[in-house]
Amino acid sequence: MKTLTKVGVFLCTVLSSLLIFSSLGMAQDLPSRGPIPFATYDVNSDGFVSQDEFYNIRAKRIQQKVDQGMPMRNVGNAPDFELFDTNGDGKLTELELIKGQNAMMQERRQNKGKGFGGKGMMQQQ
Repeated sequence: MKTLTKVGVFLCTVLSSLLIFSSLGMAQDLPSRGPIPFATYDVNSDGFVSQDEFYNIRAKRIQQKVDQGMPMRNVGNAPDFELFDTNGDGKLTELELIKGQNAMMQERRQNKGKGFGGKGMMQQQ
């Protein structure tokens, strides 16, 4: 009986450790900056990103940033799923996601340093 109890405790400890490490691994898969990789969005590995997968991963990333005390600039300006779903089929291919992410980064680069009125800081005089 004691051996059975020890085995049970050992198995519970191992399973708990695996659950903890797998949840930590999920958080580590989400970069705190930059674009989220397609494979991270594609939770069920079907080769597409559904609207639910898209928003669930985004919510996890936002929560990760909150937990780390990171600034939450522009969180309200995050693009909607529909912006990436260029063919309107309700799912994203890897190419659609990458094109959308690249377009967002390009737009941010173009708007960087623009202050009130759409002018750069040096041009505001």
